[in-house]
Amino acid sequence: MSLVCYYISMNKRNLIYILIIVFALSLVPLYVIGGYAHPSVDDYHYGAATSKVWQDTGSLGEVFDTAAELTKDSYNTWQGNFTAIFLMYLQPAIWGEQFYALAPVLLITAFAASMLVFMYNFLRKWFNAGKTASVGTAVVITFCAMQFTHVPSDSFYWYNGSVYYTFFFSLMLVLFTLVTFVIKNKGGLSQGISLAFAIFLAFVIGGGNYATALFTAVVLTVLTLWNIISKRKTSFMLAAVTAALLTSFIISVAAPGNALRQNSVGGNQGVLKALIYSFAYGGYNIASATTFPVAVMWIALLPVFYRIAARTGFKFRYPALVLVFTFGIFCSQGTPVFYAQGLRIPYRMMNIIYFCYYIFMTLNLIYLMGWLHGRFGDKPVFKALESVFETPRRRRTAAVLAVCVFAVGCIGQINITESDSERGSAVFDNMPMSVSASLSLLKGDASAYDRELTMRDEFLYRTEETEVTVPPLSVKPEVIFHTDITEDSEYWINQMLADYYGLASVRLENQQED
Repeated sequence: MSLVCYYISMNKRNLIYILIIVFALSLVPLYVIGGYAHPSVDDYHYGAATSKVWQDTGSLGEVFDTAAELTKDSYNTWQGNFTAIFLMYLQPAIWGEQFYALAPVLLITAFAASMLVFMYNFLRKWFNAGKTASVGTAVVITFCAMQFTHVPSDSFYWYNGSVYYTFFFSLMLVLFTLVTFVIKNKGGLSQGISLAFAIFLAFVIGGGNYATALFTAVVLTVLTLWNIISKRKTSFMLAAVTAALLTSFIISVAAPGNALRQNSVGGNQGVLKALIYSFAYGGYNIASATTFPVAVMWIALLPVFYRIAARTGFKFRYPALVLVFTFGIFCSQGTPVFYAQGLRIPYRMMNIIYFCYYIFMTLNLIYLMGWLHGRFGDKPVFKALESVFETPRRRRTAAVLAVCVFAVGCIGQINITESDSERGSAVFDNMPMSVSASLSLLKGDASAYDRELTMRDEFLYRTEETEVTVPPLSVKPEVIFHTDITEDSEYWINQMLADYYGLASVRLENQQED
């Protein structure tokens, strides 16, 4: 602790170095435990045909051709998200169970990198924040977004659900970063390259999940209209990006398979009910995501936000209007699923709405700080707020206090219960994701989980039986476990697994069986 205080007392840059090191260390157990992840549910459904093609031909070209054909078939018979569906057919385990570990690497890296870059450029380009403040804020917010992920397995360790939502959310952040470059750069090669990649990404995102596609379309439309009203030269560039996204989005929405799928899961809820659900869930999400540790983070960042707002030169005149407007955009993410399925919102989609919460809060807190500075900036309390990180002593005191209260808040959130399988043993949950991953690794749960599913995979591939029974898992690590088959061979998850391995049926052993 004394060493930390020493570095903090030296200068702001060393504080940023400490934050970066802590963030990097927090990623280590997340990557390590990803090596023990295995396919689940829809991974088997979407990987069945492409896996067989790879085993039969060993040709990447044949695999990609098959994925394209299956995507076309899905477009006509099930759902229209053609770019996302294509990626689903390429789940890494089709080349071998061991390659599934590449999925968490891709998903964690894509999210962490895109969130860091987006937050940094958002603060630098739109609010003229300094490099130190931008880096520090980006690191802290990305750290919390990952540590308090709503359902970790669905965000980073289950390829099918994660690539559909988390990965496309990450692509959206990259797109918004490119759009920022297009708007803020004054011509030149960098602007042209940014525009080209933005148009490509916009088309890809429009063919992904509807929550991200709709949200992106709304934001791009607002930015385009703002550029047109402001008579900016970049108006036609943004219009091109928006047109690319809307084109693929319309193609996706117009898919014949969407109507067939909706009939199978139940009729639509109507526009009015979907909007009511969207706003209600948006409010619920903000309240539930603002846990004690996250609230501590926001409070710790207030002096930074106040300083950014005070120095940007922007007139923050309408905080209430901005709050209502951005809240409406934020809530639009839930509208597609609420319209199609009512309140049956999947965890993997809830995750990206929780991720977006951090962006929503950052924008509105900076705007609020700017408004307060404009109205009350000459008051002693706000002068003190602006100078919190000015002296080494204040910087050290604020940082240590924030870390201690944050740590206590994390501990206070942990649930401790008695294990069902091991009498007298404690089970910990609701921990920060890196802590949960580290505990699973240290206890050996992750390696046991990996060993059991690897043995199951090898057995199912080589068995000569057609109706197979397998033992249940003895451990289910919270971070990487999504779901498993049941004792009912007719259950849809069981049927997906059976199809993947070319079996008539597969089920878990009944615990009452000898």
